[in-house]
Amino acid sequence: MSTTTRPRPQPGHATERPQIVTSAGRQFFLAEHLLEARRGSWLPTNGAGYDEDVNIYLLMLLDRLATGTIDTCVVPGLATLADGPDPRLPRSARAAWYRANGDSRLLGLGLFARGDMLRRRTTPWGWTPEGARKRDLAVATACYEAAARLLDRGPARGGALVAVLEKLAERCEDYAQVLGVLAVRRLGLGAQLSDADLTGLVGTREEADAQQVARLLASAPCDANDVVLDMVLEYKRRPEPGLRRRIEQLARVAGMDPLRLLPAAP
Repeated sequence: MSTTTRPRPQPGHATERPQIVTSAGRQFFLAEHLLEARRGSWLPTNGAGYDEDVNIYLLMLLDRLATGTIDTCVVPGLATLADGPDPRLPRSARAAWYRANGDSRLLGLGLFARGDMLRRRTTPWGWTPEGARKRDLAVATACYEAAARLLDRGPARGGALVAVLEKLAERCEDYAQVLGVLAVRRLGLGAQLSDADLTGLVGTREEADAQQVARLLASAPCDANDVVLDMVLEYKRRPEPGLRRRIEQLARVAGMDPLRLLPAAP
């Protein structure tokens, strides 16, 4: 009986096995783009207090999402969340339930502009987009607050995770904005190209493209005015130098006069 030897696939051949992405490489990719998204959203790391720990937490959330990991504690909608977890569960399990649902809301709002991961209408019936977003931000904030309070009464009292959850609860909207910039400007999620856009990509010079991308990353967010005003209100409650510098920087880019917005520096 004669046998034939199948030729080994050459690089680029249709039957070539795709290269496996390592977890370290995936995490480096996500970390790089997360930090660039923070810069692009005018929310620099440690700009209003130490939050490198939040960066690591967000990176782990993104990495789990990229691997398709699903937390069975997550429930969509509001009705089930209002009841909370089973009160018979131990404190750590109830904290994990709230934490998982806060994470799901934050990722959904930031990456996909929706309050949960269900494939349905982005804005539920009877709601406006603004109202739905505020509702889901409030739910995420409440979940993080509940998780932090439950853990703060246990063995992890005052621990690193409690500190991260408290920061996520206090500045949930800021971190949702960062994830939104990551989704749109860095990862291209939800991008739609018209025929004119596709035609414009053909034959363009690389240098011109690079300059256009640089201008886009350096430009202020489309809702820069609202961001500035929100930050001014926060500064009146928490007059920290780092926050004041962020307001002054973004206000000028947004075409606003920071001297007319801010009280005299203490």
